[in-house]
Amino acid sequence: MHVTPTLRRGLRIGALVAALAAAIAVAYPVFTGHTVPAPGRLSAARAALASAAAEGAPQWAPEAWKAANVAIRQAQLEHRRQELRLLPLKDFRAARTAAQRAWEAAEAAQAAAIEAKNGARGEAMTAMNEAEEALDTAESFAGAMHLRAMERRRLQSARTSLTEARLYHARGEFLPAAQAGRRAAVEARAVSGHAAVAASRLRDAGLVRRWGQWIAQTVAWSRRTGQPAVVVHKADHRLSLYDGGRPVKTYRADMGFNLVGDKTVSGDGATPEGRYRVTAKKGRGSSTYHMALLLDYPNAEDRAEFARLKRRGQVPRHAGMGGLIEIHGEGGRGKDWTKGCVALTNRDMEDLFRRVPVGTPVTIVGTDGKAGSLGPLLVQQEAAATGGGTR
Repeated sequence: MHVTPTLRRGLRIGALVAALAAAIAVAYPVFTGHTVPAPGRLSAARAALASAAAEGAPQWAPEAWKAANVAIRQAQLEHRRQELRLLPLKDFRAARTAAQRAWEAAEAAQAAAIEAKNGARGEAMTAMNEAEEALDTAESFAGAMHLRAMERRRLQSARTSLTEARLYHARGEFLPAAQAGRRAAVEARAVSGHAAVAASRLRDAGLVRRWGQWIAQTVAWSRRTGQPAVVVHKADHRLSLYDGGRPVKTYRADMGFNLVGDKTVSGDGATPEGRYRVTAKKGRGSSTYHMALLLDYPNAEDRAEFARLKRRGQVPRHAGMGGLIEIHGEGGRGKDWTKGCVALTNRDMEDLFRRVPVGTPVTIVGTDGKAGSLGPLLVQQEAAATGGGTR
């Protein structure tokens, strides 16, 4: 075929245009930056993932952490895939987008971890604060009255659990800290609840009324005869001396270690409640505890009550009533420690000893109605039980 000059020129121009177009196609990605890697974005995503890990994302936000790791692996894979391609064929736009998504996923994991951790920290603090409050109340009951062995064990368990909660919290282990705190609160509240039930007799309207009548009758007798008389308020740790019906002296007194109970059997640690008389005065050297005023416990009323309880099976068959109840010295210990006696300091015992003769009436009551230091605790427990107090 004969190629004319015109055709030849046209072919050369076409080839030149095609070559130019090919060159432009090859150069365009380079000129636009599509072939340029974006390691900065990938590094930012890795740094965000490291920050999420530092905030505990694997523990506190496991799903978000997993999603962030998947996203960064995809971004790394796409980035590597483009690195292995020939320069004209490289296109890092998808890699940049994937790196951006990975960064966003890592940021989301970090935020979720912080939120979850703060929430758990708050729950732990709430549980620990409630445990401390409940334990304070239980400790107050323990300081004001005798706890049964079971309640003492539960109180120790509450103390231990609260200590564990604090240790967990210090290590940043907020979930077990909250669990230990809640466990401590449950144990402490159980202690307070049982103690309140035992001490509730001090607020029993019938008993308070009867005790009030005993006090009134004793004071009236003193007024009528002009003789001294003694009234012991157990819950208030107070022994009051009346003369001619007027209160003339008040002494601080220690009671039986079972403060809130009325003496039922020998060895129960309770100071008996009732109306008694001094049957003997024991001077120095005649008493185990410095000096003493011996009372006529058990009297006829005590024996009748003991027989009634035995018939009902409310005391063991072979139990005895006990005896040798005294007002004696060596008190002032700041706690209830006797086996049922009333203990004054030696100085107060000497003073009382001088003032009262044999035959002096001694009336012992649970309380005058205020329940002493147990009163506020019982009110608090009653309020909590009816929803009016703190948890």
